[in-house]
Amino acid sequence: MTRLDRSPHGDEAEIDIYLNFVDSLFADRRSMLVGLTLQVAISICVYFESGVAATGIWPAIFIAATSVRFYHTARYSRQSAAAAQLPIPERLKWAQDWELRYTLSSTLSALAVGMFAWFCIGIVATEFSIIAGLSAVFAAMPTIVGRLFGSVRLAAIATISMLIWPAIILLSHDGWASKMAVLLFLPYISLVLSMVRRVRERVVEAVRGRLEKAEIAERFNLALTNMSHGVIMFDRHQRVVVINRRARLILQIPHHVNAEGRSFSVLMRYARRFNLVPSDHAGSFQDVVSSLLVTDGRKAEIRLTNGVHVEFSGTQRPEGGSVLILEDVTERARAQERIKAMARFDSLTELPNRTHFGEEAVRRADEADPESRCLLIAFDVDDFKRVNDSIGHAQGDALLRAIARRLRRDYGDCAAISRLGGDEFMMFVDRLPVDFEIGAFADGLRDCLRRSFRIGPEKVFVTQSFGITYGKAGDFDLKRAMVEADLALYHSKAMGKGVWSLFERDMNDRYLRRQLLKGELAKAIELGTLSVRYQPIVEAATGRIAGCEALSRWHHPEHGNVSPAEYIPLAEEMGIITKLTESVIRTATRECARWPDHVTVSVNLSSIDFQRDGIGQTIQNALETAGLPANRLIVEITETAVISNEADMIDRLTRIRRTGVGIALDDFGTGYSSLSYLHRLPLDRVKIDRSFVAGIETGDTPLALLHGITDLCHGLGLKITVEGVETASQLAIVRGSGKIDKVQGYLFGPALPATAIAEMATRMPAENAAADAPAAVAQPGTAATG
Repeated sequence: MTRLDRSPHGDEAEIDIYLNFVDSLFADRRSMLVGLTLQVAISICVYFESGVAATGIWPAIFIAATSVRFYHTARYSRQSAAAAQLPIPERLKWAQDWELRYTLSSTLSALAVGMFAWFCIGIVATEFSIIAGLSAVFAAMPTIVGRLFGSVRLAAIATISMLIWPAIILLSHDGWASKMAVLLFLPYISLVLSMVRRVRERVVEAVRGRLEKAEIAERFNLALTNMSHGVIMFDRHQRVVVINRRARLILQIPHHVNAEGRSFSVLMRYARRFNLVPSDHAGSFQDVVSSLLVTDGRKAEIRLTNGVHVEFSGTQRPEGGSVLILEDVTERARAQERIKAMARFDSLTELPNRTHFGEEAVRRADEADPESRCLLIAFDVDDFKRVNDSIGHAQGDALLRAIARRLRRDYGDCAAISRLGGDEFMMFVDRLPVDFEIGAFADGLRDCLRRSFRIGPEKVFVTQSFGITYGKAGDFDLKRAMVEADLALYHSKAMGKGVWSLFERDMNDRYLRRQLLKGELAKAIELGTLSVRYQPIVEAATGRIAGCEALSRWHHPEHGNVSPAEYIPLAEEMGIITKLTESVIRTATRECARWPDHVTVSVNLSSIDFQRDGIGQTIQNALETAGLPANRLIVEITETAVISNEADMIDRLTRIRRTGVGIALDDFGTGYSSLSYLHRLPLDRVKIDRSFVAGIETGDTPLALLHGITDLCHGLGLKITVEGVETASQLAIVRGSGKIDKVQGYLFGPALPATAIAEMATRMPAENAAADAPAAVAQPGTAATG
């Protein structure tokens, strides 16, 4: 095999060219028949013209030589199909073997033609025979170029084999013309071989071009097939030129359907056939996509009925036509939908958030009959923090989801429902009839949510407080309605738990007053303009003042005296209650230090005060600054403060008690489980709530109940103070039992300034207290009124 120049395809191109060359040697039987016919005809003509009998053998020689070649060609054809399946090395060996056979048979034929020319020139030697012999030679020469282009060596062998005999006979003749004719054979041989080389180069270029095109086509097809995008290429008449597998998949065009050459409208038939687009939108879908085929760079996103979002984009081809790109953007579309949902819906309950709820409420109000009534209801879960603390935050979230599911189930058809945040919900109900009963609806909503919720293996019971505002749909103002519903909800919280309230106009006045007081209270605490008053606590047996309870008082320059029941909750709500407590502790300890040594002072602490680690240090600093012994300070706590975090409270109270400060449980007897705290808390004394004294002189409150509590407390080693003593008869009954240590109430005067307490304590020395007990009881009241 003749080696070719190295190419980008290397041996692959050479092997392919060689195999094609060998195929071409045995490809054309007709040219061999034509050549044989001419050779036989020429030899017969020479025979008849010359009459030389020996000329008659040449047709047989030509036929024999051609028969050998025919035989080889037939065998090659029978074996070529099987040889094509052989591995390349075996196929090359097979082709080389057949090239050798062709070389032998073609050399034999060339020698036969050359010897015929030698015979015609040297033996017959007539003018016609010389021309006929040379014509046979030079007529066969072009077939060398056309058939043996793949091998210069084979072409040279065939050319020389054919010309050597005429050259020998011409050289044997006398005369320079014969010898000059032989010399002309040399450039002719060179011309033939150069023509073979040029043909071979053209063939090599063609083969290499074909391989390159095949490789490019294979790469293009591979890239096109494996693209994540669908691609459809159209000609200038909008007929499909190329369509890849992804485009077929998106448009659901079966693989057996030949899409090439079809118009775009034909492809759209499959979209309609497989209901990829709604039938009533099929025309507009085709119009949109068709418009992309005549524009450049435009895009259109279409959602198919199978849920797939496809982005179509068109690009114009420079030579005419267009390319349509189909991209599956379902994930992107879903991500955008999720982002929109996150912006419009609560992630925990999947209810509309505040913004989306507001839009929905306004829309529903606008679409409703202006004269129809509508409700806006704000509600939350009572003591939700306690729920979280008791069952865990994960279960608390599950409870909120359960509430949302129940709301959607029972009210989703008639109301817009939202979770505003935390445990706060809001509901807008419209299209209500004129005779609609708000109370019945509110009771139904409360009862719906009051039923237990199953959270995992547990049943959870909670209540909700509701605030309701209503009006005509035509007058609905979202901002105003939300404020009114919140005010009504706040009113429900103040009334208790599990109730609903309807907005009233004076709620707004109270709200404005609250907001005003909040700002003024913060300033008052910061400037220290709040004062401390002290309610006397006297010994039951002697009537001597034994201590007092420090109470915060606020006198506003414009609003006058503001009740602690009003501003203490505000301070807790604003988070400044600890500053107020610190101020009271510092003032109480400083002023108590000026009183007689037997007088103590009690300070109330809230649950919020115990939520910070510094409360113990605050007490210690106040005692050291005032120079007051720790045993003259008593800290009063309520059951509510203990319930908020019992374990932590016990730890903090224990540390405070170790410093010598007394601990008292205030308002004992009003809670659900007060008795259980008596032996767990580090207590010194118990203050029995005023409810056990009210009505004791008339028999409305059983005296035995008071005696039972006092016996229980004394049995635990606790001292007892009774609150709410307001009449002399109540005092007599309490003292008569002989089981009460101290008493407190308006009978001994209201909350007094520190100077009045000092005067009362000084006026009744300890040694005279027992003798003057009845008078002492009346004197504080006189001092207080003065």
